Amino acid sequence: MESPGHEGNCEMSERSLEDISINGFRGLRHLKLEGLGRLNLLVGANNSGKTSVIEALSILCRPFDPYEWTAMVRRRDFGGLDETRIQSLRWCFHQSGELSDPDLLFEGQARLSRLGRGGSILLRVDYEDLVGEPAPRELERLTRRRDRTGDLPAAGDWRGARITHFVKVEPGSKALLPPASDAETAIEPVSIQLWEEDPIFGRRSYVRRREQIPTETLTPYSYQLNRGQVRSQSQQMFTRRKRKTSAEPDYLLEIIHEFDPEVTEIGVASFRGDRPAIYLNHKRLGPSPLSVYGDAVRRVVLLANTLQQLKGGGVLLIDEIETGIHVSALERVFTWLSKVAEKLDVQVFATTHSLEVVDAIAESMAGAGAELITYHLDQTPEGTNVKRIPGELLLRLRRERGLDVR
Repeated sequence: MESPGHEGNCEMSERSLEDISINGFRGLRHLKLEGLGRLNLLVGANNSGKTSVIEALSILCRPFDPYEWTAMVRRRDFGGLDETRIQSLRWCFHQSGELSDPDLLFEGQARLSRLGRGGSILLRVDYEDLVGEPAPRELERLTRRRDRTGDLPAAGDWRGARITHFVKVEPGSKALLPPASDAETAIEPVSIQLWEEDPIFGRRSYVRRREQIPTETLTPYSYQLNRGQVRSQSQQMFTRRKRKTSAEPDYLLEIIHEFDPEVTEIGVASFRGDRPAIYLNHKRLGPSPLSVYGDAVRRVVLLANTLQQLKGGGVLLIDEIETGIHVSALERVFTWLSKVAEKLDVQVFATTHSLEVVDAIAESMAGAGAELITYHLDQTPEGTNVKRIPGELLLRLRRERGLDVR
């Protein structure tokens, strides 16, 4: 099943990400994804590490922003299944042996690297449990915030974590940096401390650097938009459409026409003093809020809106891409996605465990010239094995052999 290889990287990388490696993040060990394409599909059995790759990519795209860890664990722990937020962070790092005493202090390390536009970057992340008391200034800030929310822990009983990023950048490199190459030439470490009792718990942004790749993650829960998310999407759409020129194509309206050709306009409006919200203008129904339309339309609006936020080299990460899209619409959505991602210069990574999705994607890419690469993940005692399947081979495996590539 594995392809014979991929062409060597050209002198100037065309992709934000060409190759990546991940070791020590959750259950991923010695994983390499080489020859990445415009659209990259991650398949494999349950617990093979598909979602973990998506999460690691969100960290790797922002190597100088350790606060991305807190955003990442919030996306995973949507239902509050972990006992504490610190434990959610701890489980991001490889655990050896049996379950240990939760009162013992844990230290972990993960190494991630990427090759793409701008050269090669190696990121070493050190995690350390903390027990004690925050520094005086931090304690003062937490005390002010806790005045209205409840009692503070006794002195010495605070539980927290320290996350430190060590980053090495080689702008002209044409290969992934080896895992042990960061000892002497890494950029000054970036370190943060997080405390379980902090009400905002890492909801901050870090300094922007040119090595940061714009990225957004869509999970199965992203489509269950609450009021705050709707307002955020509406504001982003409003701002972008104000800047839009008449010569720019309206990709959002284009994909909606695939589901309902009678929609003539999409925009943001406010009626009777209500907050601005996304509205569609319909030939028969007139102006109607997005909330009255079906799941498929709501999902493609979110997808299209996110794509346009990332144009010019961003990375879109989608976990369980089939969520909320009926099988009859899959091929149309993926045909549109591949075309718009190419035009906007957005790289897409998506996971699925559905054979129908694999078929729909393969068929949508047939003859379209789209660059689709499928990666099959498999966990073994030695590490995480990967099989790389180019688009044409994927189509032959499914059409001619009926092979289950999941």
